[in-house]
Amino acid sequence: MNTLSIPKWSLGFTSLHEEVSNAPLELSGTIPETLCGTMYQIGPALFEMGPRTVGHWLDGFAMISAVRVGGQDVTFSNRFLASSWYRRALIKDSLAAGGFDSPIPRHMNYRSSDNANLNIISRGHTLEALGDMPQSVIVDADTLTTRETRPWKHLSHCLASSPHPFFDEHTGERFDLALSARDPSGYIITVTDAEGVSRKLRTVASSRLGYIHSFSVTAHWVVLVEGPFTANPRSLRSRRRPYLHNYVWDASRGTRIFVLDRKSGVLATTLSTRPLFVLHHINAWEEGERLLVDIAAYADPSILDALAFNHGKVPSGDFPAPLATRLTINLGTSSVVCLPLKCPPGEFWKVDSRFSMKPTTVLFSAGPLRTGRPIDRLCRSNSTTGELIQWSGDNCYPGAPAFIANSIEAPEGEGWLLSIVLDVAAKRSFVLVLDAETLTEVARAWLPHALPFGLHTIFVPKEVTQ
Repeated sequence: MNTLSIPKWSLGFTSLHEEVSNAPLELSGTIPETLCGTMYQIGPALFEMGPRTVGHWLDGFAMISAVRVGGQDVTFSNRFLASSWYRRALIKDSLAAGGFDSPIPRHMNYRSSDNANLNIISRGHTLEALGDMPQSVIVDADTLTTRETRPWKHLSHCLASSPHPFFDEHTGERFDLALSARDPSGYIITVTDAEGVSRKLRTVASSRLGYIHSFSVTAHWVVLVEGPFTANPRSLRSRRRPYLHNYVWDASRGTRIFVLDRKSGVLATTLSTRPLFVLHHINAWEEGERLLVDIAAYADPSILDALAFNHGKVPSGDFPAPLATRLTINLGTSSVVCLPLKCPPGEFWKVDSRFSMKPTTVLFSAGPLRTGRPIDRLCRSNSTTGELIQWSGDNCYPGAPAFIANSIEAPEGEGWLLSIVLDVAAKRSFVLVLDAETLTEVARAWLPHALPFGLHTIFVPKEVTQ
């Protein structure tokens, strides 16, 4: 094998088999006194089983990692998500048929997967791992033990769902989005109140179903952004092919924007703009009759192709990065303006959570130093002035950042930024702690092994986890 053809970041797409519990980490620097809690990360971490290799990074088996910080003690735990998908693969020593974008053996059908490797949320004393199916995998927040796969019974007929529910911390409501192929096919928005009672807010009919990964909610509205990457509902129902293969990019369709009243479900307006491929919404808020919706917008869905394992070979690029983009929706004139913000390309955008549904200017992200490369820097951007501060290191590939405010009263963006960074030269990962205002390094703690590239992270303060 010609090792020169193997990209140095391939370690991030290499399986990790080791699991540890509460391993103490070697620390350099000083952990801030106000930083006390647990950072959780989820992502694919095992890419082969028996003789077969997955066809796509997003088909890797889910792993949850936990970094616990308290005083100067930092510990690390990681466990595979013991989904039925994972357990079946272990028993048979082979991958199950199908998945997100893995080949399906002849005469076999796609199987519904609970390999929830896309997102993780914290609710009370448990974690909820989410994928692209209408179900949650419940995990113990302390031990990372998988408890159960819990189907969303009120959405049992749906074929897919967003792994990014929206929580309104003021009302205690949770908003979810699912795709239904029933007649009429469309998008189902549900609301679960603080007591856990769910109701259907609205079904937005659509003859083709878009790949909608996330959505926005403001004080009065729900906003769906449907790019021209869509599937025929009938093909989704058949499940004779991997999920991704049902979708087709047709730029001539443009992007549709649906705005719904979050109380009544009434569809207030449907607008159109240029073709966009959107995975993540960043933040949204209201200014009179205007809605300002910030999204991470790609030119097309080629990022999904870039993450495919080509005949077992790890992804080698080209990796496109999205631009932070603002949709300014005027409900009075039923118009929309779509313009990029003054920020560098990047993903996994984070805002100070105290400013959710409020005007924000400080944005944190992970992005590439050079176009087409994997994520290798962390950024703090001012979306109004264009001011940029960044952190990067030789042979270092940071993951999604987590922002923790100094205090409830602290100014926007004042606090700490955490990320798990893969050092391919050291062949180990480390937890990086940065001053969020300056992105100067405060501390790092070395993990016992190299952690594969992850997806989303959350930080849960200690008083919540106790």
